Amino acid sequence: MGIGHLWSRLIIEELVRCGVTTICISPGSRSTPLVVAAVENSRTGAIVHTDERGAAFYAMGYAKATGRPAALICTSGTAVANYFPAVIEAAQSAVPLLILSCDRPAELRDARSPQTIDQVNIFGDYLRWHFDLPAPDTAVSPAFLLTTIDQAVYRAVGPPPGPVQINCQFREPLICAPGKERWDDYLSPADAWGKTGRPFTTYAESQSGPSAKDIDRIVETISGAKNGLLVAGQLPAETDKEPITKLASQLGWPLLADINSGIRFARQAPEDTGNVIAHYDLYLRMQEFRTKFSPDLILHIGGVPVSKFLNQYIEQSRAEYIVVNNHPFRQDPMFLVTQRIETNPPRFARQLSQRIQKIPSGLTDIFCRADEIARTVINDSASATDDISEWEVSRAVFKHSAEGAGIYLGNSLPVRHADAFAACSDKVFAIGCNRGANGIDGTIASAAGFAAGLNRPTTLLAGDLAVLHDINSLALIKKIGPPVTIVLLNNDGGGIFSFLPVAKLTEYFETYFATPHGLKFKHAAELFEIAYENPHSLPAFKKVYRESIESESSTIIEVCADRGRNLVEHETIWERVREKIETQLLSV
Repeated sequence: MGIGHLWSRLIIEELVRCGVTTICISPGSRSTPLVVAAVENSRTGAIVHTDERGAAFYAMGYAKATGRPAALICTSGTAVANYFPAVIEAAQSAVPLLILSCDRPAELRDARSPQTIDQVNIFGDYLRWHFDLPAPDTAVSPAFLLTTIDQAVYRAVGPPPGPVQINCQFREPLICAPGKERWDDYLSPADAWGKTGRPFTTYAESQSGPSAKDIDRIVETISGAKNGLLVAGQLPAETDKEPITKLASQLGWPLLADINSGIRFARQAPEDTGNVIAHYDLYLRMQEFRTKFSPDLILHIGGVPVSKFLNQYIEQSRAEYIVVNNHPFRQDPMFLVTQRIETNPPRFARQLSQRIQKIPSGLTDIFCRADEIARTVINDSASATDDISEWEVSRAVFKHSAEGAGIYLGNSLPVRHADAFAACSDKVFAIGCNRGANGIDGTIASAAGFAAGLNRPTTLLAGDLAVLHDINSLALIKKIGPPVTIVLLNNDGGGIFSFLPVAKLTEYFETYFATPHGLKFKHAAELFEIAYENPHSLPAFKKVYRESIESESSTIIEVCADRGRNLVEHETIWERVREKIETQLLSV
């Protein structure tokens, strides 16, 4: 065993001791020592994916489900650059990610050595921390190596969580014939470490939170509100939602729950969920509603909401605006935040609940009535026909998914369908979505990692362009334990652009924005040996969807839809909601 193999064993062992046991490997040569060490360690679980971009999104999806990082191993050269989209998403979403990029030694850099690029801090400011390890050398203490790994894991899990890169130089030979080397003297600085089974350095958990003085100030601010409003944006899947709904109930305020908060789906006491609002996107489109029923204080917990119209409502209110989230970054795209609290959201909700009394909001009854109107319109529209449509399929996924399942939402239209139409339910779901940078890349890989992290069946609701963009990650679906049902909304292009002003540019729209591809996905399913269904009516979709869930095997369910019809259906629902809101709320 050479020094390179020994260092690699130490790296993997220390990762395991720090709780990092999932290793995502993409094939290559320079990474040989680390890959061999990862496979030889009996406590790791390795998954291999040929595409580094997909592997990185898989690791990020896993971390979204568990709150723990997976380790990525790749070879030198452009391999590491393919991690960049997932690194950005992890940084923007505050999700832990640990990169072990293998590199050629320093003497081969900037010399046109094959497969050699500048990998040091290649991800720039998107990293929480980075370190360029020297090539393995007996002159360097193993304690240095172990404490470097400890620091990397600590910085990845935060606070704030995020991506970390350790760039690992290796000299040839990358594989050494078994020898009789004895490493006792070299390893002597780590003797105690070898006997404990613990990391060399154990980091105490760091918890940030508001002081008693801060809480007093917030309580005083909230106590003066007459039209208070709670907003819940994206929260990590493992977040305890109960303290947040209890706070809303205790205050007596409406709680506008973004689809990615997971708060719509919780088994809680009815008195704590009666003012959870789901369909606000359908009526906050109305300028008159936003103006007449404006909040004077907004308590916003979690990430930025999906709904454009909720964000407009917040912006137009010019209310006192308190934002609570578990990272220090400026979360203020409209530059309105008056108080910012960096802390764990459930912990904050508990603290506030202990100090606050009921402060009735003039908006609670309004939002509850408006949501009931929207819910009635949705139900009436859904019962009108058996024709298949994107929004009804999205709604059906939430209605028929199994208790405790994971649901991963693709960006663009799928997450917006879900945000507008998914009703509150007493079934608990784990919700995932790449809302850090809001891109469509890595969607399948993210869902596969999410399912593996949950170790529960998961549904991916995604559009056709997102699936095309990440189609080689279908290989990951076959490699994980829990089944993934991919509900693929194929409207032959970028359906979301039909909702945007660019749709009026008829001369350019189809070719340069809608980008129709004319493809069906049956052959892709066959290529990756995944079951395939193509239902042509809503009852048929519900049937095959339930069968897929019950079969406990992965399936692609392709729903072919029409972009133009989808737009008309949305506009019809918006108009019906508008009419009823006008007559039942605004004219009163």
